[in-house]
Amino acid sequence: MRPRGFSWIRVRPGARASVGLLSLLPLASCAAPLSQAECDKLLLHYVELLVRSDRPDVSGDELARMKREALHKGASDPQFRSCTSEVSRKQYECALAAEHADKLEQCML
Repeated sequence: MRPRGFSWIRVRPGARASVGLLSLLPLASCAAPLSQAECDKLLLHYVELLVRSDRPDVSGDELARMKREALHKGASDPQFRSCTSEVSRKQYECALAAEHADKLEQCML
């Protein structure tokens, strides 16, 4: 089962897939911090991987709606707002290269 830190991203009716991504993060390294745009990109990639895994038949419109919702809710989530100071450049690059949510989560350890 995936770690679930953000409980607000719905993947299918009756179930929740949350973006526990940031709950897996150690403190940042000395490399240049990520920008907010990079954190948003990371969140969107994670949402897409989760949705494609749990709902492979999801429409493009529904996926886009879920991504917009994730960004909107992430903007007010203190854990997500800390992304720029807590995610290392190495973790970010590894996570964006991940083709599955499980691999992305491994990158964040």
